[in-house]
Amino acid sequence: TWRGTQPLTLPTGEERTFLADGDTVIIRGWCEREGARRIGFGECRGTVTPAE
Repeated sequence: TWRGTQPLTLPTGEERTFLADGDTVIIRGWCEREGARRIGFGECRGTVTPAE
């Protein structure tokens, strides 16, 4: 969201500028090239927890 200046609209219609408590972030990545095998690191997942 470019440092909170450009809101992102979620499928529910809610607009967000930052992650919120309880949000889960999932990152999946891979690299591929013609003539070579696809290489991936699988899935990395984390959930935002409330500050203490």
